[in-house]
Amino acid sequence: MNFIVGGGVHEHGRNCFFVEADINYIVDCGIMRGAEEPYPRLTAEQIRSAQYVFLTHMHEDHIGAFGWLVNNGFRGLAVASAETIKALPEYDRTLVLPQSFGRVNLGAVCVEYGRSGHCAGALWYQIKTDSSNVLFSGDYCENSLFNVDKISGREAELAVLDCAFGNMPYVRVEQEGKITKFAQEVLRKGSLLLPVPKNGRAADLICLLGDLKCNFFVDAKLRSFFAAQEKNNYWIPKAISAKIEALIYRPQNTELPGTYFIADAQLNTAAGAKAAREILGFGGKILLTGHTDFGSEAERLVSAGLASEIAFSAHSCMNDDKLLISRNNFGNVVYNHCKDI
Repeated sequence: MNFIVGGGVHEHGRNCFFVEADINYIVDCGIMRGAEEPYPRLTAEQIRSAQYVFLTHMHEDHIGAFGWLVNNGFRGLAVASAETIKALPEYDRTLVLPQSFGRVNLGAVCVEYGRSGHCAGALWYQIKTDSSNVLFSGDYCENSLFNVDKISGREAELAVLDCAFGNMPYVRVEQEGKITKFAQEVLRKGSLLLPVPKNGRAADLICLLGDLKCNFFVDAKLRSFFAAQEKNNYWIPKAISAKIEALIYRPQNTELPGTYFIADAQLNTAAGAKAAREILGFGGKILLTGHTDFGSEAERLVSAGLASEIAFSAHSCMNDDKLLISRNNFGNVVYNHCKDI
């Protein structure tokens, strides 16, 4: 087996891995926003030889290069959850995996998968062929409010593990405390804007800040997302969906300070930039809780001192990975999503 990193190792973004064995396949095909060369480092020959691409979830650093992959000769089967498949450009060879913690056999390829806890539709994979056995954690978070099927008791020749927080001594309860304290201080004087992905940490943050005495304002994209989750409790437990619904469907009173969630994590859309200007103009503040892309409006605001950053755990750190490794039997480990490891 040859394992080739197309991106995502020693960098945050462009996640892509190519396995060359008796059957060739790709896992993820992300893009690196702001980079001079944003696409995976794969050759056209490698792309054409791949019989499958397995996609862990819908965020663009994992699927944003799918159109590029097809334009460069990929004609294999795209395999993912329904949520991820729906986020792809039109493509006529797809397989939607059942909503179950289980296994599918694709000829000589055995694929075992489960929920990774990162967002709706997010999966981890263990992919076995006659000459290869590799586990891909995807963006893995056991402490998320999203349902997760823990990776445990598995043997793999190689494991590719999310380690976005690296060696940082990330303690979830401490970070949550910092975010809550920041929000409380802001809301005494004005409003707080939290730019987030449509599908991801918004659920955790809304529940975290749910006890604050303020209105919650959620944009149309997030409303639509949460409405869909209420009808399907596979990804988010019913109790969590009910709590979110109770918070975000309050009558809006714009005369009161509020917490605003907008589905534009980098504030690159016209709506995102407008919301940022309005919040700042009325004396409010902006808090970024995830990775800030190079060249984004979010990065510009941070550089200008107009936005603050407090990381929220939607990924794993090295301590999390050490615990995961102790529960499994991996021959070798490759860490992705982190510049420092």
